Amino acid sequence: MNTINRAITCLIITCALTFSYAQVWSPDGSKIAFFYIHSIEDIYQVNPDGSDFEIIEKHPDRDFAPSWSPDGKRILFTSVRDGHHELYELNLKNGKSKRLTQTEFDTEDGHYSPDGKQIAFTSNRGGENDIYIMDRNGKNTRRITETEAVESTVKWSPDGKKILFRSALNRDSPADLFTINSDGTDRKQITNTPSSEFHQSWSRDGTKISYITVVDGVFELHIANSDGSEDKVLVRKEGYQAFFPNWSPDGNWIAFTRDVSEGTKEGYPALYKVDLSGNEILLSNKNSFHLYENKSN
Repeated sequence: MNTINRAITCLIITCALTFSYAQVWSPDGSKIAFFYIHSIEDIYQVNPDGSDFEIIEKHPDRDFAPSWSPDGKRILFTSVRDGHHELYELNLKNGKSKRLTQTEFDTEDGHYSPDGKQIAFTSNRGGENDIYIMDRNGKNTRRITETEAVESTVKWSPDGKKILFRSALNRDSPADLFTINSDGTDRKQITNTPSSEFHQSWSRDGTKISYITVVDGVFELHIANSDGSEDKVLVRKEGYQAFFPNWSPDGNWIAFTRDVSEGTKEGYPALYKVDLSGNEILLSNKNSFHLYENKSN
């Protein structure tokens, strides 16, 4: 990859990583929560067959990076409504949100532990982005990484023992995937390529991971064993950008977003799912513009 192409690819990836998890299946598999990239992000949900597309958290400022609680009753998300990135929790029963973190620094990429008692996240409160864990109520925060690298987009393993994350030497460097024990020990590198890996997630049994990487300018969706072995390309389509793969509870599907060439707004993201053989199904090509335009008509 030449210098110009590398610079363009890094710029695209940097923009993509401003938004971490775009969609995530509910624990019972009945809903997919997600956000769409546009001038203002909101949190939506849709059935796995693409029906009942609706906004569940709407705010004038950006809300993004949803994470479903293990009991299916709450959604954790990142918002900039207080001027910088902070973690909020949405109660799905009453529709009310509350702020969980209270700092002057950016806090983002929150992800529930499998038992729902803790939240892993990244923050620059110690300098560069590091990984932290706090109790679900926002208290008892402890830092589990302390390096000069930039750590981001944490995902707790289904058994609660490890955290999957990406790490780069600096904000202009390619990032690889790593795991670390939830107590901060046994840091292991999972990928080692010239490109950046990002938007990683675990399968629900913890045996596999999925992620996005860019090869020759094409955004590829990969799956691999949880140690990085037996890596293979699942989705590759030239001219389109695939983002945010996330596994279904039964492990048979991966939801992801991709630019669309047809639909309500050309070029804006659509929601897809793909099986482990690479067969894709379009779930919805609606987007936030569709909802806002319909409400204004």
